[in-house]
Amino acid sequence: MTLAILLIAVGVIFAVFYFSGRYGGRKRIGTTSLRRRPHSHVTANGRAKIAYPSREDAQVQARKMEVRDGVQMGVYRCDTCAKWHIGH
Repeated sequence: MTLAILLIAVGVIFAVFYFSGRYGGRKRIGTTSLRRRPHSHVTANGRAKIAYPSREDAQVQARKMEVRDGVQMGVYRCDTCAKWHIGH
């Protein structure tokens, strides 16, 4: 009986962690995330992402990058730090 309860508890904990990462989505509040991915604040080439305090600050920098690089950039609110980042 005790072993069955232990197995059920382990299964429930596993399911919570599995589904929270898989189905959390972007609309969740960053502080509720049970799993943080190691690349949350790192770019594809390994550099730290720049966090902007406001959407406007991020948009100004994104426009400068668009002019410089000729590539359209967008801004998004980060679920991890609740600040703004620039991305493609």
